[in-house]
Amino acid sequence: MVEITPFNLVTKSYQGYFADQGLPSHSALLTEVKRGRIKAEDLVEAAIDQGRLSSVTLNDEAYLNSVEAHLEGLEEN
Repeated sequence: MVEITPFNLVTKSYQGYFADQGLPSHSALLTEVKRGRIKAEDLVEAAIDQGRLSSVTLNDEAYLNSVEAHLEGLEEN
């Protein structure tokens, strides 16, 4: 399995790549992140559903922290 990097996971989420898994895109994603309704774990679960990540990634604190940092970076832009 070729796993998606945290940066690419956030970028693809922003672009709407995980819409079929119920994640909004663009400004709607940013709004939901700011409201605390979407967290790193939600993006990871969407990628797991698409077969882009192993389910063990949900227990990988370093990966989750990196996703969270990239989400925060999106909010700042």
